[in-house]
Amino acid sequence: MKTKIVYFIFSLFALSTVTAQNNSAVYDFFNGKIDAAVSAAAVVDGNADGDANPVYARLFASPVLYQSVVSDAFSGDDDVLPGDIKSMDEEREAVIDDVLMELYRTAPEKVLMTEAEMRSEKFVPSHVAKVNSPELRFAELEIPEEVVGGMKTTVKKPSNWKFSGRTSLTFTQNFVSENWYQGGESNYAMLATIDLDMNYDDKNRITWTNHFDMDLGFATSKADTLHSFRTNTDKLRIESTFGYKIVKSLDLAAKLKVESQTLPNYPINTPDFISNFLAPLDANASIGFNFKPDLGNFKLEVFLAPLSAYNFRYVHYKDLAESLGVNETEGFDVGRGRARHDYGTQLVVTIPTYQLTSFLDVYSRLEYYTNYQRAFFQWETKFNVALSKYFTASLMVNTRFDDSVVKHKDWKLWQLKELFTLGVAYAW
Repeated sequence: MKTKIVYFIFSLFALSTVTAQNNSAVYDFFNGKIDAAVSAAAVVDGNADGDANPVYARLFASPVLYQSVVSDAFSGDDDVLPGDIKSMDEEREAVIDDVLMELYRTAPEKVLMTEAEMRSEKFVPSHVAKVNSPELRFAELEIPEEVVGGMKTTVKKPSNWKFSGRTSLTFTQNFVSENWYQGGESNYAMLATIDLDMNYDDKNRITWTNHFDMDLGFATSKADTLHSFRTNTDKLRIESTFGYKIVKSLDLAAKLKVESQTLPNYPINTPDFISNFLAPLDANASIGFNFKPDLGNFKLEVFLAPLSAYNFRYVHYKDLAESLGVNETEGFDVGRGRARHDYGTQLVVTIPTYQLTSFLDVYSRLEYYTNYQRAFFQWETKFNVALSKYFTASLMVNTRFDDSVVKHKDWKLWQLKELFTLGVAYAW
């Protein structure tokens, strides 16, 4: 009767045991079950040896047709003779023999090889294999979390894609009474930023980096009687680079960049906007070399496209074309707007977000393009200071040179923008 109890307990776990090979959590679990079952059957005196035991190797290795198991099953000998006291190891082996025989009888398709084939392939030595198992103890009949769910093991292939992002929102409010001795005016300001990265790396030759960033800020001014608020920051940009490794740290690369803004921008007390969505739209496509030196944690990318960069500018509103760099002589009509295009040389130097300290990181991007008749230069840098997990301070500086636009009386062809913000941010 006791032998039947032991056999019944192990039959419940037979199929799960075979499929959960080499899983340490399952291994620990069934070690306890075998010891507990044998102890409950009271076929031995209960003095269990706590050392790692090799008798379990057959139960947790790949299913094998053992000759000794089949021979014993057909020999007609009873497992336990009257008055016979077996050792704990012998009792365990007898139970495992019954489990394996049940597998041969009910699921022969799961048996991968015979014992002779296993030894010829030298999967294990001819003597009894030693199993590096944790300490064996008597266990309670409680399934731990590691083996819940039918003892199924899921193996996930590492992904070559990496996704990351950062978003922030800042809000400022300023009140100035009409009789304030220094003057001034009350105002509100808000800035929202989103940075997303979706990058692919096959760890061999192919890389594909994709970056999307958008900055959108608003401000109010009592001096402006025509508009409740105006945009003071507006950028929408998508950049993609596909690289094929030639030698270490050097890729043959193709780069595409598209940049515009999202909303119209109005000067104070002026009903007509001076820029808008698709006014202008800048697109640049180039083929060149991308140099990525190995500098440890510091990342640097230098992209150079000598005489292989195509530059396209489109202004959706013809009356704004001249002020935005599309003049009458070089421009051509495209639908409702005007555009120009040319070829030249492009240089892009990028420092992806780099952690200077535990609370300070920096991002910087420098871009230069020339067709040897005109030139465009832009350098933008952003510092982020983590005040706490979700609160941050940011400083953004953007310098720009474009000799295709109308000169300013003071700044000439140079443009400068600086913005300091305090607010909440979240990165993933």
